[in-house]
Amino acid sequence: ILARTADKPRVRWDGDRAAIMTCAFTPGSCTLSAYRLTPAGFEWGRENKDMASAQPDGFTMACFERVQMLLSDRFMGFFMVPDNNGVWNYNFMGPMHRADMSYGLQLDVPRDFYDEMHRPSHFVNFAGMESSAADEVDLEDEFA
Repeated sequence: ILARTADKPRVRWDGDRAAIMTCAFTPGSCTLSAYRLTPAGFEWGRENKDMASAQPDGFTMACFERVQMLLSDRFMGFFMVPDNNGVWNYNFMGPMHRADMSYGLQLDVPRDFYDEMHRPSHFVNFAGMESSAADEVDLEDEFA
């Protein structure tokens, strides 16, 4: 995507100053990594037509290299988030995630980790607790 975007007129993209950041959630931790596109990776990305395969032809480890990442409270750049209402966190909706999911990307600010869109079942459970007749207190009918 970056290689094709850089070819557009009026787009300024410096491969030496740009980084691709990934985030992997594993039980009990979160791993952040940063990569830089190499000239070989830039050419491969420009010519690649296979956007659906997990292992497209010609893609090798030489297409990118790891770079140092400094975490700060100020980010200069943009975020690419899924275009399905910005839902990216499936930790609370595990059964809804599939390895073969397809989704588009858009430039936006990601939703918070605990955003209500990431945990809809929690709110359904709360609504069910308030309206359940089984939770009412049993009282004796003094007038019967």
